[in-house]
Amino acid sequence: MSLSFFKRSINISSFMLVLTINFIAVMILCLNNYSFALENQTPNQENKDFNIIAVADVGCSIRAQENIKNIEKLDPDLFLVAGDLSYEKTPDCWFNMTKSLDSKTKIAIGNHDDYEEEGVKGESLQQSLLNHYNLNKPYYSFDYQNVHVLVLDTQLELSVDTLESTAIINETTTTNTIEDDKKGKKGKKDKDTTTIDEKKEPLLKRFPLEGLDNLLEQNSIDIEIPALDKFLKSNAKVPALKVDNEQYQFVLEDLEKTSQNKEIDWIFVMFHKPMYSPLSKQFEEYIIRDKYQPLFDKYGVDLVIQGHNHIYSRTLPLSLNKLDISKPIVDQSSSSNNNNIFTNPNGTIFLVVGVGGDELHRIDNVPYYVANQYNKGFGFVDLKIDGKRLDGVFYDINLICQMEITEKTGKEKINLESCVPSMTNNNNLKVIDKFSIEKIP
Repeated sequence: MSLSFFKRSINISSFMLVLTINFIAVMILCLNNYSFALENQTPNQENKDFNIIAVADVGCSIRAQENIKNIEKLDPDLFLVAGDLSYEKTPDCWFNMTKSLDSKTKIAIGNHDDYEEEGVKGESLQQSLLNHYNLNKPYYSFDYQNVHVLVLDTQLELSVDTLESTAIINETTTTNTIEDDKKGKKGKKDKDTTTIDEKKEPLLKRFPLEGLDNLLEQNSIDIEIPALDKFLKSNAKVPALKVDNEQYQFVLEDLEKTSQNKEIDWIFVMFHKPMYSPLSKQFEEYIIRDKYQPLFDKYGVDLVIQGHNHIYSRTLPLSLNKLDISKPIVDQSSSSNNNNIFTNPNGTIFLVVGVGGDELHRIDNVPYYVANQYNKGFGFVDLKIDGKRLDGVFYDINLICQMEITEKTGKEKINLESCVPSMTNNNNLKVIDKFSIEKIP
C-alpha cells in the first residue's frame, strides 16, 4: 500500500514538474512575441502625434541662431532644411549651431551649397554636407512613421533662375566660349558692352556657352515651355548645363513605389528652387514644374517644401495646367473664404520657407493661387501629424528689428543688423499662418 502510494507521489511530482516547465516556456514565448510585436509595429500604430519643422535659407547670423533656438524648444521629431544652410565657405558654423538637432536633420542642396554661387568652394561645401548627413547623393527619400519624404536637388535641373542670372545677350557676339567671347570684344566700343564677371557667375567659367533656344529645346519634356520674357532672344547664350536624368528616374520609381505602400498616409517633397511662389527676387521654376508636377499629381504628393525666395508663402492645393503651365488649376473646394482648411484636397500645397535668417526679399505681387505670404520677419513652419490629419503653423520668432528707408527706391525695409532677440525670454512666437489638411475615407 505504501509502495503504491509512493508510485502515485512520483507521478504527481512528475506531472507538477512538467506543468511548471510548460508554464515557463509559454510565458517566455509570450514575452518574446510581445517584444517582437513592439519592434515591428506599423507606423500608424505608434506615436501618431509628432511634428516636423521646416525652414530654408538660414545662414549663421544672430537671426539664424535665434531661429534655431526656437526650433529646439519645440523639439521636432524631424528637422527639414530646404537648402542654403551656412552661406559660408565651410558648413562648420551650421554644424555647431544645429548640433542638438543633428540626428533629426534632413537637408536639400541649395545654390549657395553648390558650384553655381560659390564656385570651387561650393563643391567642397556640398561634399562636406553630404558626408556629414551620410548621403551618397543629393537626392534621396526616407519614411518617418506614416510620412514619406522625397528630397530633390534642383541644382541638377535646368532652371529659369540659372538662365536669368547667366544669360548673355549681345548683338555682336557669336562665339561659344568665354575666352572666344573675350577675344571677340576687343576693339569694339559701340554695340558690344557685355562683360562677364566670372567671380559672380562661376558657371560661366566652368561651362562653354550655348544658344538659349537650343538649350531649352534639349531639356524640355513633353510640352512647349513658355517664352522667358526678359531674356529669351535668338542670340542669347547661357552655360551648356548638363541635366541629370537619373534624378528624374529616381523620383518616378520612388513615387510609384510609395503610392502602393498602405502604411504611408502623407507624401512630402523638399527642394530648394521654388516651383510656385509670389513674384519675388527669384523666378518661379516653371521648367522644373513642367518636368515634375505631373508626377506629383499622379502619385498624390500632399506638400512641397521650398526655399530660395527669402519669404514665406503657401499656395492653395494646385494641379498642373497642361494647357498653360503658368496658370495652375486650384482645387475647386478651395475658396477665398476658406483657404486654410482642406478635406481630401485635389492637388499639392506648395510652401516657401526661406525665412531662416538671411536677408529678406521683396514681394512684388501675389498670384491667385497663393493663400498666404509674409516677408516681415524670420521664422519656420511647424507641421503636426496626427494620423490622417496635418496641422501647419508658420511662426515668426518675433525679433526686435528697426526699419529703414532705402536710398534707391525710397521704400521701407528691415535693417538686418538691428534684428536681435528681446532682453527677456523670447517665448512669444507670433502666429502668421495656419492651415489644416484632413484625409477622410
